[in-house]
Amino acid sequence: MKTVARILCWAALLPAVAAGATPAVFPVTQATATKPADLRFATPTGHDEVGRIVVPVMIDGKGPFRFLVDTGADGSMVSPSLVHKLGLAPVQGAAEQVDGTTGSQQLPWVPIATLQVGGIVRRGLRMPICSSPVLGDLDGILGMAGFGEVSVKVDFHHDQVIIGPSTGAALGGFLDIHARRTAGSLLMIPARVGDVRVEAVIDTGAAVTLGNSALHAALLRDAARKVTSTKIFGVTRQVSNGGLVAAPTIYLGPAAIRNLAIVYADIPIFKTWHLEKTPAIIIGMNVLGTVDAMVLDYPRARVYLLPPAAKRVSVSVSDMYVGSPLMNGGSD
Repeated sequence: MKTVARILCWAALLPAVAAGATPAVFPVTQATATKPADLRFATPTGHDEVGRIVVPVMIDGKGPFRFLVDTGADGSMVSPSLVHKLGLAPVQGAAEQVDGTTGSQQLPWVPIATLQVGGIVRRGLRMPICSSPVLGDLDGILGMAGFGEVSVKVDFHHDQVIIGPSTGAALGGFLDIHARRTAGSLLMIPARVGDVRVEAVIDTGAAVTLGNSALHAALLRDAARKVTSTKIFGVTRQVSNGGLVAAPTIYLGPAAIRNLAIVYADIPIFKTWHLEKTPAIIIGMNVLGTVDAMVLDYPRARVYLLPPAAKRVSVSVSDMYVGSPLMNGGSD
């Protein structure tokens, strides 16, 4: 889901981290190779799978439950199985508007007294119920754009996720990319696809990288490219059609991303974000999951990427993997 219940101002419902709150550290003491992928927190992207970021969440004092971290969403959702586990009942005669990657839908919701991630606690929430298969074996979606002044650190190499206040400390070895926060608190960075300047949204909930029609049209002016048809799935019932196309080099600040394919589609989320007329891309996990670590610093509006060790000398992230053409659209 890209934006959940926008009309209810989730940013106001989910206040910023309290001063001195303990960061939520989702640790890892075992070697990641010994754990199956469905039990890991920071699963990297490889040639045969697209990575994902998962954190343990306490709901009404129960849990922990496994939630997908989605930086492209400003609200959170729960699965039907979690609603059943908690013995909750949807509010009758009420629905929550969910604006997702592939469309909008009115979804039933349940009242949640407390949602806790480490030392971060949110109270009095309305959480839509997501019955989409994009959740897989997970219990819900954690929309980070609605969490206020937090920082999200993901260490794929050590299978660790840390959510907490921004430290503002320098990060040695990381590529430092200046971003801006949109009206919906998404992190957006200036980028280029070949010679075309684009707006790029950082979306850990998207499996692959998506481009809009404005970008596709701009690139087609330069050269014809082979298109492979594919489908795009989200948390709403709509399914969109897209075309998978090999992209020229993508530049995210100092990072150069080569050998990547982009799925192009007229998906509603670009219009929701007011990006339908200008070239834009959604940077998904087929890119983000190939670095060793990344930090998304919301209060400082910065994105930090630690390239794989073998590629740090050239200060570029090259030859990244394409991943699966099927995507979950983020929290949609």
